[in-house]
Amino acid sequence: MLDRLSVTKYYRDRGQVELTIPLPEEKYLWNADIHPVPIKNRNWGPLTFLMIWISMVFIIPSWTLASIGLVLGLSAIQSILLVFAGNAIVLVPMIIQSHGGARYGLAEPQLTRTRWGIYGAILPSWLRAIIGAGWWGIESYIITEASTAIYTILTGKVSVIAYTASHYSDYPFILSKDFPIIFWLTFALVILAQVIVFYFSPIQKSQPVLKWLARVGGPIVFLGYLIIWLYFMDKVGWSVNLFAFSAHPSLLSILAFLNANIAFWATMALTMPDYTRFAKSQFAQAVGQIPMPFLMLLVAVMGTTTTAASLKLYGSAIWDPIVLVTLHMPSVLSIPVLLAIILGTFLVNVFANAVGPSYDIANTFPKKLTWFRGSLILIAIGLALGAWSYYGNAYAFISNWLLTYGGLLGSVEGIIIFDYAIIRRFKLDLLDVFLSNGRYRYWKGINPAALLTFIIVSAILYLPYPGESVMLDNAWVLSFLLSGIIYLPLMKYWVIPKYQGLKGSLRKGYYSEEIEKIFD
Repeated sequence: MLDRLSVTKYYRDRGQVELTIPLPEEKYLWNADIHPVPIKNRNWGPLTFLMIWISMVFIIPSWTLASIGLVLGLSAIQSILLVFAGNAIVLVPMIIQSHGGARYGLAEPQLTRTRWGIYGAILPSWLRAIIGAGWWGIESYIITEASTAIYTILTGKVSVIAYTASHYSDYPFILSKDFPIIFWLTFALVILAQVIVFYFSPIQKSQPVLKWLARVGGPIVFLGYLIIWLYFMDKVGWSVNLFAFSAHPSLLSILAFLNANIAFWATMALTMPDYTRFAKSQFAQAVGQIPMPFLMLLVAVMGTTTTAASLKLYGSAIWDPIVLVTLHMPSVLSIPVLLAIILGTFLVNVFANAVGPSYDIANTFPKKLTWFRGSLILIAIGLALGAWSYYGNAYAFISNWLLTYGGLLGSVEGIIIFDYAIIRRFKLDLLDVFLSNGRYRYWKGINPAALLTFIIVSAILYLPYPGESVMLDNAWVLSFLLSGIIYLPLMKYWVIPKYQGLKGSLRKGYYSEEIEKIFD
């Protein structure tokens, strides 16, 4: 049996922990890609994390999110404020989850083993992978939409789009409808380009291509969206009436839109350890991420005012900026802007939808699956799901996509956050994450408290019964809180005494003797 104290090193000045030995004998739980990042390779500062968020926030779905609130009956001001509130809420579990990645150098699937068990972690990891694959498909579709728009500008076929837009309100589907052969051939090239980026960004070298893309791409993406906003606001004389959309929404519509906004980045609330494992410090990851809800607020204001400007200028609220730019900006501006949209969407597809889910897939069978092979499986799942079919309709995007998966992720995140912050108090047995007979084996590799909690909460949200739709409209918040209420007593009175034998309490946390010595 390995001595935990001798192979675990705590750097008190950095607040970070390092595992000093490889574990090739644990062939089902360890490989070089998922080994905790050595301290010398933890070199991402706050600017890198800020640029990651800039590149991810300035994307088409973020731009249109507040406008979708208008379809649900909210006023523009209500939509903008709810975008901010939802993202401020999800930032809290995101920072807590990110703490584990920065402290232990672990990606999300390995952190999840401490809560769900070394084999039970496969369930939430695959859930995140499938949702990420769905988003990957949506974003790849949007990249293709912008690329095809450039084709129409260069070939003088914008009038075809203009005719369709005047008769067809699901804007994201217009280009694939008008130019199907060009569109789907471009879609295939978009996939190939992402595969190339994945291949040339090895995990063991701190993913240098991704780090470079984040730093270079972030400012370019921001500039592109700023040009859109400035152009149309100037054209309308900086005079738009946000109250032209004013309405009297129901409380359920407000709560549904709030929960949809929380769910919007809920995958990243799980995924961020995949990046913060490379953080220089907790300060770097926290400071780099705190601006996120303010960035989303800025995008919501820009998107909503631009939509209001389009209504005043053209008589239609064109909420898809790709269609708006293609139809109503001169080509000297529209082509560079569309290229910035392509870059921004490409970046978020890599950072938010590919890196984390690929870890999840590789974690299923680390002996055979590297991170790159996991990314190829992710692409296959994304193509099979075809989630872009939800994106073109506002109601389907909110109800069938964001709220549906938001409830599932809320439960997973509730279990993870209540476990890490209250039960563990941010202190884990790092070596045991990779041991088949360690402290995170629980019952046959599964934490029964986590599994039972997830099943109960999912039944409350998704089984048909009178009033079930009210539960679904509050999916993320309800599932997060219910999971904590159910999970904590199951751990205190059943799982910890029976399977872990740790000493402590909910008030002070539960620790092993080695943990107390390592952090003493």
